[in-house]
Amino acid sequence: GKVKLPPWLKQKVDSTILKWFTGDPVRFGFPKPAYKMYESHPVVNSLILYHIGHGDVGVRADIARLDGHTVHFKDGSRGDYDLILAATGYKLHYPFLDHALLNWKGMAPALYLNIFAPRFDRLAVLGMVEASGLGWQGRYEQAELVARYFKGLDEGKASAVALKTAKAGPPPDLSGGYRYLQLERMAYYVNKDVYRATVRKATEALA
Repeated sequence: GKVKLPPWLKQKVDSTILKWFTGDPVRFGFPKPAYKMYESHPVVNSLILYHIGHGDVGVRADIARLDGHTVHFKDGSRGDYDLILAATGYKLHYPFLDHALLNWKGMAPALYLNIFAPRFDRLAVLGMVEASGLGWQGRYEQAELVARYFKGLDEGKASAVALKTAKAGPPPDLSGGYRYLQLERMAYYVNKDVYRATVRKATEALA
């Protein structure tokens, strides 16, 4: 079976293996990460390294300021550009719901298992979760849990009442032992293995 390494060892082993396969991105001009592997969402892209190596793409420092078409970078360099594309990703935004309904704390809603609103028994959010390798299977398992929970509430099942009580209390640790960066995009991040196991266990209890 698959060997489960402790987080600190997995970080060392996987980062070493990754460097064997792709090399050190720092030599291509990328800044050295100020955090360990898996403390932020990992992105592995050998194609960008290929194009940088062939001179098709250049790596620049952060932007300090703009002066017309001239971009001044924080390392003192500058260049003229016709287009700046801000690939900033996306933000959690539920304009149709008051933040209080979702138990919003800081940068994201604080939901039990990233699904259930602690104070409302019929309010659940699907898909508000991010993890390396979680994929659609993880979202499917979320939906299965919600369906069984709501059905259990309708039927007055003791297991549904137990989940109702649990979701109003302290949430389980879903980090898998990793110290995720305190960033907005990481505010609802979980460890895939821990998360799926916890969701499946809750679903099985409602069977």
